[in-house]
Amino acid sequence: MSELTAWNSLIDALENEIQLLCRLRDLAKAGHKPLVELDVAAVEEWVGRQRELLQALSEAGSTRGRAQDACLPENARGAGGNGPLGSTITLHALVGRAPEPVGNRLRQQGDALRQLRDEIALVTTRNEILIQQVVEFTDHFGQGLAASTQDESYDQKGQHNDLTGSGDLFSGAM
Repeated sequence: MSELTAWNSLIDALENEIQLLCRLRDLAKAGHKPLVELDVAAVEEWVGRQRELLQALSEAGSTRGRAQDACLPENARGAGGNGPLGSTITLHALVGRAPEPVGNRLRQQGDALRQLRDEIALVTTRNEILIQQVVEFTDHFGQGLAASTQDESYDQKGQHNDLTGSGDLFSGAM
């Protein structure tokens, strides 16, 4: 693989990763509505789509890692992994060795990756807060139903419910 081809492969791998991260960000934003509406079916579908996208991102990260490795000098290739050298070979470090137009493009892509990371972290945090609120509301609501001391509702057969303090109507629904 020629040097320019290796750099172009890295640019393509980063572009793919950026597109996938944009889709993940948009999907995370789309999760707001089903979470607020407590639409269980839509939340399950949303989670499934997130899993698929995260799998694709994992594969894109592996592809980018191989492309980054190909951009290293011959004697430094294969140095990736968990060792000290592998952890210091970053996109930022590669930008310095890239030809000027390629380096500029890689810098732009690195900035885009950082921006997307920050956006996704913000939206994910908001979604986590929504999920926590839903769980707390459901817990509080369920406890209120089960611990009710006076039941002025109707039972499952449509008769006036004369059960007091038993929580049987709620327990029966479970």
